[in-house]
Parts: sequence; structure tokens; C-alpha cells
Amino acid sequence: MPAPVSTPRRLAFGVYEADLHSGELRKRGQKVRLQSQPFQLLAMLLERPGELVTREEIRQKLWSADTFVDFDHSLGTAINKIREVLNDSPAEPRFVETLPRRGYRFIAPVVSVAESAQAVSPTLQLDSERDVNEPSRKKATSHRLIWATASVLLTVIVVSGLVTWRSFRHHPIGSIAVLPLASLSTDPGQQFLAYGVTDELTTNLAQIRSVQVSSHTSSTACSSTQKTASQVARCLGVDALVEGSVVRSGDRVRLTVQLIDAASDRHLWAQTYDSQLTDIITTQREVTRAIAASISAILTPQEQARLSQPHPMNPEVSELYFKGSYYLSKLDLDRAKETFSEATRLDPKSADSWAGLADACHHSAANGGGSADLVQARDAANKALEIDPSQAQALMVLGILSFSDWKPTESEAFFRRSIEARPSYAMAHMLFAVTLAHYGRYEEGIQQAKLASALDPVSVLTNSMAWHVYFCARQYDEALRIILGVTEVDPTFGPTHSRLRISWEQKGEYEKAIDTDVRRRIDGGESPEKANRDVADLRAALASGGARGYWQRKLEILLRDRKPDDRGGFSPIARCYMRLGKREEALQTLEKAYQLRDSRLILWLPAYEEFDPLRSDPRFQKMLHGLGIP
Repeated sequence: MPAPVSTPRRLAFGVYEADLHSGELRKRGQKVRLQSQPFQLLAMLLERPGELVTREEIRQKLWSADTFVDFDHSLGTAINKIREVLNDSPAEPRFVETLPRRGYRFIAPVVSVAESAQAVSPTLQLDSERDVNEPSRKKATSHRLIWATASVLLTVIVVSGLVTWRSFRHHPIGSIAVLPLASLSTDPGQQFLAYGVTDELTTNLAQIRSVQVSSHTSSTACSSTQKTASQVARCLGVDALVEGSVVRSGDRVRLTVQLIDAASDRHLWAQTYDSQLTDIITTQREVTRAIAASISAILTPQEQARLSQPHPMNPEVSELYFKGSYYLSKLDLDRAKETFSEATRLDPKSADSWAGLADACHHSAANGGGSADLVQARDAANKALEIDPSQAQALMVLGILSFSDWKPTESEAFFRRSIEARPSYAMAHMLFAVTLAHYGRYEEGIQQAKLASALDPVSVLTNSMAWHVYFCARQYDEALRIILGVTEVDPTFGPTHSRLRISWEQKGEYEKAIDTDVRRRIDGGESPEKANRDVADLRAALASGGARGYWQRKLEILLRDRKPDDRGGFSPIARCYMRLGKREEALQTLEKAYQLRDSRLILWLPAYEEFDPLRSDPRFQKMLHGLGIP
């Protein structure tokens, strides 16, 4: 007689783990309160994933005969408590599906966790003697995955219904978003690893031309709200979502990933990977290939080769690279530069670390850093390309620097190469859009801006840059709509106020322009009283002298506040002169900016319509020619 099959003590699904013996439910390692009877009902469903558990079976096991009269109400209450804890929805279920008048079915993949392996526990234990880097360690059959774990072989049971679920998906998946992977570590200092792995996985998927991939920024913003999976997908405009978790122990990392069809909220694929930190980049490439296969994405031979290429990395360098990426995302630029620099010192052949350093230095220069940052940004980007000529981040940085250096042909070439290497690179698309618009190629610029916004729909940075494109194209109403939308999302975002003020000025709404300046001052830390006092004379000038009074007083303020060593800010002064009809003063101011190679001149010389009367002037044409503007 065969021995009875014992039910595993712990069952994991998504970011949850249920201990059937202790009656405890945990989410990302943290205990979640669920009353006894709802937990027992959840346990019944988990023990039979993908199967119908009938109402009668539930009644016989969990409700005695004398409570039969209240059974419907009690069962409904228990199901509601389960859904509340799991953040599930009866209309769009991810875990518990209702089969009307019949019963319930657990529809997510369920993983049995061997007791000594602690597969989803924050205290990860891995067998140090087993080589978890063997190619066979992560190969999945259609019904199970094989894990290398602490002295045992952990069998992951993927319910047989998974194959059936795939048949529900009749529509193609052409777009995808990677939601922030949960960090299961009890150490808050390891948050950078989850961020880095999420960012790297997003980057890998973004290199596949046949799939549109939402940016990391927008995916994070949408998923941080209390939305269901389908709501997040609608927010991002994607067909499928990738979610999962990361846990680290020493130099070992366990990565759990699952793919969800946004239309049906059903799990299409799930896999767990054990890896050394040295091989985490290689592992993520394997994850990318698996996701691509799950959605039937077509990979070019070049994409297949890139994703199949091993990418071992010193564990310390891996950690530094992920930390640097995390600091860069927070605009902690000094720490980002320091961390990336250390990574390149330890591994001079790490193209990604050099590219990260280039991006951090460029951001530092754009935020008031010196010329040394620009030199270091260019050097680091070139070193990255010496190692990997298709490093998209480095190509993008060189595109920005070439644009600032008034080299339009070179800038366009770098941006095109960056987008070729990573087709879903939202920032490269948007920077290319700005470049095209400032060189008078408005239709192409708007096309690139729309694509960037589709890839990064809720990013204040991306959308605020789109303002430049439409403003240059003289589509002032659309530019105003865009920048007003940005202020609704984040009214404190750096350049938002100045762009909104310019839009109001362009429409002749000077009171609104002044109100915007007041808001800028308040958001910058001034009291409302002081902020209003500072602009009182501008408001008075408008009241007494109309538009001319406004521009005259604004010119006086700009000249008064200008620092002697300031190499920028000439264009707004020249704009005021033109509004006042002082053509010669405007030309002299612009020529001064040109002589000092004010990098911002290229942004505003083609943009401001106030300069239109100067465009036939030989002195102005000389400057346009020098900037590479037709």
C-alpha cells in the first residue's frame, strides 16, 4: 500500500506564504492577520489549486450541521475576508475565482515550500556546496521547477491548470511592464538590490524590438498606488505585467518572477531562479528569454545572442552597480558618482558601470556641477562604448552632450544608436524629440515625444520635456495642457514652474504667470507673505503699465539678479528686450551668449517666437548657423 502523500506545511503564491500547520499567512515575510475560519477555507483552496472546491465540500469540512442555516452568509463573509487580505477582487480575481452556485477555485500558481528550504522566507538558506550556476539548475518542465537549495532538492509544483489558463489568452501581448520586485530581506539596506534587479530586467526587456516596455519610472509610480493588476496595466497602457520578489543571503540571490495577463488577471507563467550574485545579470537575461517565450515575442538573432551571452560580474561590483543605479534614481548624484567610480575601479571592463557613471556625471553637470563633470561624463561614456558599442545609456549621454555642444548631426546619430540598442528607452526617445524640435523638425519630434510618453506615461520628467517639443512647434495650447498635467502630479518638480510661467506669458495671461512665480517661491521654502511681497512690484507694473510694464519690470529684475560669473540666462533677457522693441540690445545679449557658448542658447534661440523678427538679420543667422540650426 503506498504511503499517503502529506500536504506540504507551507504553500507560497505571489508574495504570500501560508503555513497550513500554524495557521499563519505572511506577505513578503510579514505576518498578515486572517481569522481562523477564513484561513481554513484558504487552505482548502490552496491544497487544490486550479480545481473547483464545491460549496458542499466547504460546508462539510468547515461548518457543522447546526450552522447550516447561516452557511451562505458565513461563507460569503469568509471569502470576503480572504479577498480583503489578498487585495483581490471578485470582478477581476487574481487568486480566488467564484464559480456561481458551484463553489470557488484558486487560480494563481501555488508553490510547495520544503520546510528546510524556506523558499520565500527572508532568511534564505542555500547549499554552499552545490553549484547553483549549472545550466540545469533553472530548467523548467511543464509542471515543475527544480531548485538548488539548502541540502535538499526543492520541488516547485506549478499547477496543471497553468497550461489550461494559457488557452484563455486569445489576444497577443505586445506591451509589458515590470513592477517593482518586492525585497524579502529583513535588512532595509538591501532595498537597492530589488530596485537594481527590477531596473536591469526592465532594461533587458526594453532591448527587444517586438515588445513595448513601460519605463521603470512609470511602472513604479503606478504600482505604488492601491490599484489592482488590471488597473495598473490600464494606467501604463500595457497588455501584461511582470511581478515578483528578490531575497539575498550572502552572495546568493533568489529571484521569483511571474507574468500576469492584464486582460484576464490570470498568471501565464511563474519561475524561481537561484543564482550567485556574480551571475545575477546572466540570470536576468535568462528570465528575459523566458518571458519573451511566454508572450511569443520574436527575437532577432542579435537579441538572442545578447540575451544568451554570459555576463559574470564580481559580487562586489554587482552590488556597487545596483547601488549606483539606486542612488541615480534618487538623484543622490554624489553617492551615485562615488559608487559607480568604485565599480569601474574594481572592474574596468564593466560597460554598465561606466555608463552609469557617465549618466550620473551628466546629471551632476546639469544640476549646477562644473565643467569637470562634463569631461568625466564624456570620458566614461566613451569607455563604456569601447567595451560595448551598443551600450544604450552611454550612447544617450553622448547624444545629450553633442546636442549641448551644438553638433546636431552627431547628436542625432548617438540618439538613433541608443534607440536601436534599446527600442523602449523612453528617455532616449524624449531627448531625441527635444533635439529634433529645436532643429525645426517638429513633426518628427512630436512623433518621438508621443512614443516616449507612451513608454513613460506618468513620469513628470518625461512629460515636462515634452513641453519643449510642443512649445518649439508653436503648439502652445498643447504645451500648456502638458505642463498643467505635470503640476497636478508633482507641483514641486524643478523646472515645472518656469515652463508654466512661460506658457502663460506666451498666451498673454500675465496674472497667471505671476501667480505661478509665487507658487515657485512658496514651494522653494518662502512664506506666502514673502513670496507675494517679492512679486508685488511686478504685479504693480502690470496693473499700471499693462504688458509693456510687465516686461520692463521683468527685465529690470533679471538684470538685477544676474550674477557676474553666470554664463547662462541670456535668452530670457533678450526675450524681454524684444518684447520692448529693443532689437539691438537683444542681438547684443544673444551674441554675448554665443561667445560664451551658453549651452542653453540652443534651447531658446529657435523656440521663442519673440526672436522671429531677427531671423533675417545676418548676425542672427550667423548664430543659427553656428548652432547647426537650419
